[in-house]
Amino acid sequence: MMIQTAIVSPVRNEDSSAPPHSSVTEGRGYTLWRYDGTAWQIKKHCAVGDAIAGPAPTVAGKFVGQLRATACVAASE
Repeated sequence: MMIQTAIVSPVRNEDSSAPPHSSVTEGRGYTLWRYDGTAWQIKKHCAVGDAIAGPAPTVAGKFVGQLRATACVAASE
């Protein structure tokens, strides 16, 4: 049996386009992104209410399959 392990890097505002951490505490949810070797693709979208996914991380992934979470934003942002 083979077990896959993923390393999830924390989102830091200085190296990604994620909104400030306070957006998560406002209850808008999050979006989980997966790096496919060229670009970030949405893997799971967990928005709350009328929130939408924020922008994808702006830094390149370090390896295929890397995951990053970003906060969802209000639809008007």
